[in-house]
Amino acid sequence: MKHAMQFLLVAAAATLPLGAARAANDWTYYAANAAGNPTNVACIVKGDWIVEVDIMTLNKGMFSPKHILASASDGILDFRDLHIDGTAITNMNIRQGNLWQDVNVIEFYANHVTTFSEIFGRSTANSRIVHLASDTLTTIGSRFVSLTNLVFNYPNATTWSPQFHSCSLTNDVSEIIPPSIQKFTVSSGGLGAGVTGELVLTNLCEAPTFSGGIFPAGVSSAKIKFTGTDFSGQTFRLASPNALRDVELIATNATAMNLTYVQNTGVTNMVLDIPNVTSVGSDARLPIPTDAKSSVWFYNAPNYPTVVTNLLKNVTAVASNKNQDKYCTIYCSKKQGWAALAAPLEGDYENALAPAGCFGVLVNNKGRAAWMVHRASPYDKSGLAIFVR
Repeated sequence: MKHAMQFLLVAAAATLPLGAARAANDWTYYAANAAGNPTNVACIVKGDWIVEVDIMTLNKGMFSPKHILASASDGILDFRDLHIDGTAITNMNIRQGNLWQDVNVIEFYANHVTTFSEIFGRSTANSRIVHLASDTLTTIGSRFVSLTNLVFNYPNATTWSPQFHSCSLTNDVSEIIPPSIQKFTVSSGGLGAGVTGELVLTNLCEAPTFSGGIFPAGVSSAKIKFTGTDFSGQTFRLASPNALRDVELIATNATAMNLTYVQNTGVTNMVLDIPNVTSVGSDARLPIPTDAKSSVWFYNAPNYPTVVTNLLKNVTAVASNKNQDKYCTIYCSKKQGWAALAAPLEGDYENALAPAGCFGVLVNNKGRAAWMVHRASPYDKSGLAIFVR
C-alpha cells in the first residue's frame, strides 16, 4: 500500500468509450401512420433499428424511447450524442419498458441521460453490456439483470442504490461505483466476483453497509475519505478473505467509529486518520485478522489512547509468544506522541524479534499485542524554521 493517499477521479473505461469519436448518430423520426413509417406508431429509425417513441419534444432536445420494435443483428443500440432529424438530443428520458427484453440488445450505450429506470425487465435471455453517462443525475439506481459489463459515467452522482440480479460483471469497480458517491442505500453484494480493482470514495458522508456487509467481491483495496461524524456499522462484514487486503480511511471529522461483524475478513493493512474519534463502542474493532500478519498505520496523534487499544482488542498477543508470522505492527510517529503508549521491549526474544524501527509494544486487554514502529506522519512538522527580521 502506498504511504500517501491520493484521491483521484477515475475515468470510466468502456468497450466502446463514451467519449470516443464516432460517426454522426442520426436517426429519422416518423409520426404514427406517416408515409414511409415501417410501423403504425410514432418511431425513430436507423438501419435495422426501429424504436417506438414514448415522449419526444425535439424543440427542447428531449427524447424518450418506449419499445424496441426491431433490432440490428449485432445487437448494439447506441444512443450516444443522438440526433433526430438533425436535432441534438440533450435530455434522454429512458424509462421502464419490459418489451426491451424480447429483442436483440446485447450492448446499450447512452449519454445525456436525465431519467433512467429498469429497461430490460427481469429477463436473463441475453448477457448485456450497458454504459450510461449523465451530467445531471445524482442518484444511480434501477434494477440491472444479466449484465457482464456496466459503466456509470455520472460525475455528479451522490447516492448509489441499484439492484443486481443474475449479473456476472467483470469490469473495474471504479466504473460501477463513482468516487463522488456520498451514501449507499442498498446492497452492492450482487456485483459478482468478477468485479476487481480499487474502490475509491472521496466524499462519503454515511458509513456504507454492503448487503449486510458484503464488500464487492474481487475488490483488493479501498480508499475512503469520510466526511461524517459516525463511521459505524457492518461495512466490512464478510469482506472476501481472498480479495480485500488494503484499506485507507481518512475520517478527520469522525467522533465515533463502531465497526462490527468484521471477523473473517482478509484485510491485512490499514491506514487510519481518525484524530477526533472518542467512541468506538463495546463491540468495535478493526477488520484485521487475529491469525495473520497485519499492520495499522495511524497518521494521527493518539489523542484518545483507549480508542487505540479498543480498536485493536481482537489482535492476539503474538508479540510475546514468538510467532513471527502472525503479529500485528502499528506504524506511528513518535513525533505525534505515540511513545507514551509504548511499553518497553522485554527480554532477549522481543529484542530479537522486533522489526526495524520498533520502539516498544502496545499492551491491550490480551497482553502485549503489537509492535510499535516509527513511521513519519503527514502531520509531523518539517522542522523548517522561518525567522522574521
